[in-house]
Amino acid sequence: MPSDTSGSRNPPSAMRLIFEYEGDNVRLVSQQPVNVAVAGADPARQQYPGYYIDSRNAAGASLARVRAHDAFSGSVEVFPEPGRPGDTITRVDVARPRGAFTVIVPVPTDADRVTVVRVSPAATDTITTTHTVRSDAADAIATDIATFPLQINR
Repeated sequence: MPSDTSGSRNPPSAMRLIFEYEGDNVRLVSQQPVNVAVAGADPARQQYPGYYIDSRNAAGASLARVRAHDAFSGSVEVFPEPGRPGDTITRVDVARPRGAFTVIVPVPTDADRVTVVRVSPAATDTITTTHTVRSDAADAIATDIATFPLQINR
């Protein structure tokens, strides 16, 4: 493996972020620089319902967007009581979801913050006498939930 003899360090290409949430309140609890490629981080193509993390520049422009899988889950797994063989694990909806999730987001050179974004459909399905019409992904509404500064040593 070649070594860097110049004394300079390459800035991270991505950041591993750990978030905790309770209801719609979210906080960033950890940032860890990682040098990995992140596939599928194009903000223009990520407009389907769900939660995303944007890398943004100082002006607030989105540079990259990745999906935050399992973020803000509205249900929990309930395990059977000990001594009850044959009972299965079930999922139960909760009134106020809470938990944590991890995401790796690209960190372009001019990124200085990350934003948690909720993408919702603009309109619900419309039922006509012949078929159901779904709203297009282009009709989605993106709502910023929270923004956090990136801690990058450049």
